[in-house]
Amino acid sequence: MKVDVGAVEAELARMQRELTNSEVRTSLFNLVVMSPDAQRAMVDEALNYLLGKRAARVIHIVNNDQKESSLEVSARCFVDHEHKGVCFQEVVITNGADDAGGAPGSWIPLLVRDIPTYILWLDRVSGREALFEHVQSQADKIVVDSDHCVELGDDPEDLLGTLRTVAVEEGVPLADFSWKRLRPYQQLTAGAFEGEGRERWLDEIDRVELRGLATVAANLFALWLAERLGWSRSGTTADHERIVFRDVRGRSVEVVCENGEPGCDVAIAIHLTNDRVVEVTAGRNGCADVDYPGGETKHLVTIPSNGEILLEEVDAVYADDLYRDALTRTT
Repeated sequence: MKVDVGAVEAELARMQRELTNSEVRTSLFNLVVMSPDAQRAMVDEALNYLLGKRAARVIHIVNNDQKESSLEVSARCFVDHEHKGVCFQEVVITNGADDAGGAPGSWIPLLVRDIPTYILWLDRVSGREALFEHVQSQADKIVVDSDHCVELGDDPEDLLGTLRTVAVEEGVPLADFSWKRLRPYQQLTAGAFEGEGRERWLDEIDRVELRGLATVAANLFALWLAERLGWSRSGTTADHERIVFRDVRGRSVEVVCENGEPGCDVAIAIHLTNDRVVEVTAGRNGCADVDYPGGETKHLVTIPSNGEILLEEVDAVYADDLYRDALTRTT
């Protein structure tokens, strides 16, 4: 597949003019999306949320089993309250069996220079290591969905190790949908240990049971606890369902992960000494309960959508320090 960059740019400009007669806002960033063909609906859902809110050059590289790679050009525009067009300039490259569409020479020349480039990686990493390295060299920031990567075939521990290398050792700003979806549960758990002397319970944690979280999400929650409380990694079972840490006093703390499907209830049980338990439960209806020795509170929980997470991540080129620090606990 040969890409005529001039022809692509001319066609994008023509389509944009046809869609809006108003002044058009300049693209704020490049968004390069890497995904299998089966995930196009997921990508469209996230992009539809951004449409009208941000102007961007979107390059979507779709892995497909067709014989030859191909390229399509389109544009979507929305006229905002200032009567200016907010447009997506879209280039969809189908990466076929010839692998020409995914080659850096096919999509890198289409990036708009002097604006940030975000990579939305929604594919597995294993088997695509060379391409993953190429996108790192072009990225101001990489956004992944680590649980989605595992669903497509990545090994959880290998994947977390790769993400640790990218974020910690190479210093590339990295964000993770799986991590962002954990934020409400992290906030509820932290809140259960605040006030009335409950902070001291943090030194009395013996065991943690996680139910209803997907594989990597459960591991990330455990790593978040470890980073916040200064635990060091001791070991992991082959099925990734049991992680052992050592707390600051050298005591063993076991985290057991019972994997769940998307949409299932989530339960986080933190066992303390003397048979006491702090438990956070969140249902599919958005209601959550926090039970702790001597009290109970009720909350409403909202898990951010893919579009909401993506909008937050493309609004700033920054590293999520808490996520990066949690990844340091993978070893």
